[in-house]
Amino acid sequence: MTTADVHILAGAYALEAVDDLERAAFVRHLSECSACADEVAGFRETAALLGTAAAASPDDDFRRRVLVEISQTRQLPPLVPAEAAVPARRSPWHKRAWIGIVAVAAVAAVLVGGISIGVDQSVPGSPVPVAAGAVTSAPDATTVRATVAGGGSVSATVSRQLGKVLIAAHSLPALDVGHAYEVWLTGPGAPRSAGLVGPGGGTIQAVLPAETDGVSVTVEPATGSLQPTTPSVADLAVG
Repeated sequence: MTTADVHILAGAYALEAVDDLERAAFVRHLSECSACADEVAGFRETAALLGTAAAASPDDDFRRRVLVEISQTRQLPPLVPAEAAVPARRSPWHKRAWIGIVAVAAVAAVLVGGISIGVDQSVPGSPVPVAAGAVTSAPDATTVRATVAGGGSVSATVSRQLGKVLIAAHSLPALDVGHAYEVWLTGPGAPRSAGLVGPGGGTIQAVLPAETDGVSVTVEPATGSLQPTTPSVADLAVG
C-alpha cells in the first residue's frame, strides 16, 4: 500500500469501512501523520452529529441502488502533501476532502430518511468527539469498572440505545516505547479492536456491536494488533 493509498483511508477508517489489514496499516500511519489524525477526528464529529437524526432502516431496493452507484462512481485521487513536512494547517486537499465527505454524508442522511451512522472508533492520541457526552447522558447508560493488573483502572460506559461505548483508562503502568495498551470489544465472535491507549491512560469512544458482552485490555505492539496476542490485564462484563 502506497503513502497516497493510506491518506485516502482517512474517511473510510472514520466510517469503519476498512478491512482488518487496512485498519492496521492506517493505525500505524496515524502515529506519523497529524493531518490524517485531524481529518479522522473531524469526520467522526460530523458523523456523530448526523447520527443524532431519527433512525430509519432503508429498504432492500434503496440499499441495492446505493451499492450500484458506489460501484460506478470513481473516487478522485488525493493531492498528498510532501512526506518531509506536513503543514500544521490543513492543505487545500484536506479542505476539499472535508467538504466532500460532509456533503455526501448529508445527502445520504436525507435520502435514507435519517439513518443513524455509528462511527466513533478511537484514534490513538486523538480527542474524544464532543458527542461522546451523549453516551454518558443516555437514558440506558450503564458504567462498569475494573482494576488493571499492575495498577490503574478501566471503566466502560455503555448505551445500547445509541450503540456506543465510552472507555476510559486511568493511571496505567508504564510500558516501553514499542508497546501500548489495546482495548478489545469481546463477544461470541472474534475480539474487535476499539483502539489504543498509551501508558497513563486515555479515552476511547467506539461503536458497540449488538453482540458485545465484554471489554478487555491487552498489551500489544505500539502499532496495534489484529487480534490479542497477550493475556488481558483487565476484563469488564457489559450488559
